[in-house]
Amino acid sequence: MDFVHIRFKELRQKLGLSQSAIAEKLGMKTPMWQKLEYGTTPDPRASTIAHICKTLNVSADWLLGLEE
Repeated sequence: MDFVHIRFKELRQKLGLSQSAIAEKLGMKTPMWQKLEYGTTPDPRASTIAHICKTLNVSADWLLGLEE
């Protein structure tokens, strides 16, 4: 999932949110979001991806780079 961290950043910027604001919206701590966005954490769990998709109203296919 090397591509997904790029989508995390793209999504945050599209929503016009800071890293701390998007982390708060998702109910996670800012350092966790930063790790996801910078790609410095192992592949995110399916449950994390599902939560992000549901909360921010994006498709998992888009987030994973399977569709534009």
